[in-house]
Amino acid sequence: MAASPFVSTLATRLLRPAQNCCFGHRPLHFSAIRNEAVVISGRKLAQQIKQEVRQEVEEWVASGNKRPYLSVVLVGENPASHSYVLNKTRAAADVGDATVTISHRYTPKEQLKKHTILADIVVSAAGIPNLITADMIKEGAAVIDVGINRIQDPITAKPKLVGDVDFEGVRKKASYITPVPGGVGPMTVAMLMKNTIIAAKKVLRLEEREVLKSKELGVATN
Repeated sequence: MAASPFVSTLATRLLRPAQNCCFGHRPLHFSAIRNEAVVISGRKLAQQIKQEVRQEVEEWVASGNKRPYLSVVLVGENPASHSYVLNKTRAAADVGDATVTISHRYTPKEQLKKHTILADIVVSAAGIPNLITADMIKEGAAVIDVGINRIQDPITAKPKLVGDVDFEGVRKKASYITPVPGGVGPMTVAMLMKNTIIAAKKVLRLEEREVLKSKELGVATN
């Protein structure tokens, strides 16, 4: 997704006034006079977040709860997609927060069901209408439908958009579910807009500080 959770998380953490943020051992600072941008290390931020999650998972399991289980339906054999999901698998193992199972559009349905029926969260982006049905989901699971498929409406004969999930069937069993259209897509756009205004306000505040600092220096000089 565009406007990823990394972006919103990063923006939130950068905006915490009481927190001293450092990236690559360089304190985060903004100046009107600089030759290049500060490089923000996603790896360092990710390590910090994973440490927080690791602690939460330990407390969760210690309280007698089951270890979370995440199931991912992968599209085809795209190497980039495999690499992306592999990183999630490693991260899950690192924090101890979930067992991640990866499937794709060519996984036999019965085998796919063995994975999804165990999952607390099912994320599907395979591009196959009705791939995920109610019998494949356990009671109370959260289902995130990222798939976008254009099909012909059997009643109106007009084209319409649907996801990978049998929405009407699965909604009766899941605790959370995203519709298509109207689910992930609008959130992606909304978060992009939110991050844009956050960035704009931050830049404005920084510019105001620089102006104030310049005035103070001018007064001190005089």
